[in-house]
Amino acid sequence: MAIVLSKASVLTVDADNRFLPAADIRIEGRTIEAIGAPGTLARPDDTVIDCSEALVTPGLINVHTHAATAFFRGLADDRPREFWSAGYAVPGQERFTVADHVSSVRAACAEFLLNGVTCIADRLGDMDKIAPAIEQSGIRAIVGHTLLDSRGPADWKTAEAVLERFGTDPANRVSASIAPHALDSCSDALLREVARRAEKTGARVFIHVAQNEPEVAIVRKRGHAGALACLEAAGLATANTVAAHVLYLSDAEFAAWPSHGIPIAHCPASNLKIEARTLPLAQLIGRVPIGLGTDWTVTNNSMDLLAEARLAALAGKMRADDPEVLTVQQMVRMLTIEGARVLGIDRLTGSIEAGKRADLVVFDANRLEATPAHDMASNLIYSLSPRSVRDVMVDGELLVRSGKLTRDDETQLARSHRYLGRPS
Repeated sequence: MAIVLSKASVLTVDADNRFLPAADIRIEGRTIEAIGAPGTLARPDDTVIDCSEALVTPGLINVHTHAATAFFRGLADDRPREFWSAGYAVPGQERFTVADHVSSVRAACAEFLLNGVTCIADRLGDMDKIAPAIEQSGIRAIVGHTLLDSRGPADWKTAEAVLERFGTDPANRVSASIAPHALDSCSDALLREVARRAEKTGARVFIHVAQNEPEVAIVRKRGHAGALACLEAAGLATANTVAAHVLYLSDAEFAAWPSHGIPIAHCPASNLKIEARTLPLAQLIGRVPIGLGTDWTVTNNSMDLLAEARLAALAGKMRADDPEVLTVQQMVRMLTIEGARVLGIDRLTGSIEAGKRADLVVFDANRLEATPAHDMASNLIYSLSPRSVRDVMVDGELLVRSGKLTRDDETQLARSHRYLGRPS
């Protein structure tokens, strides 16, 4: 028995960026089997979902998250740059336990799904305990246990346990990566070891790069010309490394970056909040894979990837001093297929095409913010919000139906999350 999304408006985000004013999408198991004329793909016993007043898009892909720290929301607003570069410590974080992190990641995954996010690239310590809760949510994820050796030996034991448990095949709904923390908190020796193990295991590498000036200063003290040179020396300046933030590069480094093909996780809200800075997106888009990330809730209180796309476009236009750059079409692709390219899963998801996984979002087109429907792609970037998310599907399973979670209860999650870490 299949699921058919019937008579939908569809943003395919395929190679031709086709918009279908009305179409059926037939889903068999976890795969999109066919896309056809409206009212033509349903068979007896199929589950038919009326989408005649809805917009269907690929699932939104969030390429940089720390989901298990969702309980940090609101703990450190309006701080100076120096507060963050001192180690990204959050006031009162010592009161939170691993169990709190696990509870928090359940709430975060639910919030992501309700916001139309079907895939996250997530990293943190204790990932061996956190990742199973991510898996239970139903969301697609690439997970990594954070490695650093600035405070002691790198915890390869836990990282290896995560790699063994989930494997590195992105065809798995949850797969594992290698996640060195940053260029300053990881020695050159550790970075080289990361590159060696990534090549051996086939794991993707996720690392924070040039996120603040002190980080780059430490890299230079180690003899590197800058962040890009440090990645090159370690063997990490490749298409297999996802670099988050990439704020403090020289003009020469920005110019050279695309020649290495290093994907970027762009987190504009977080960057603007803690560094009052953003990367030159218009200079890089289309020359290197770039996806959008919400980062963690202490530096970006929201998990709204649609808001992230809007901010990326507007801040990017301002930085370029050009209102014509960063088009609606480019931003839709950043939310979806380009995010999938960053994660190395674009053959599986990121667009609506027969043979791809059924990771889909159904937006309610009866919301005022969705009207008038002159240009549905424009509405997606510049007016829609999570309140318009009606249904969300990952691997063909409806995880949100009519605005409600199917695997969990939003109210119960909110109540349990509200008091995490609060002193008794």
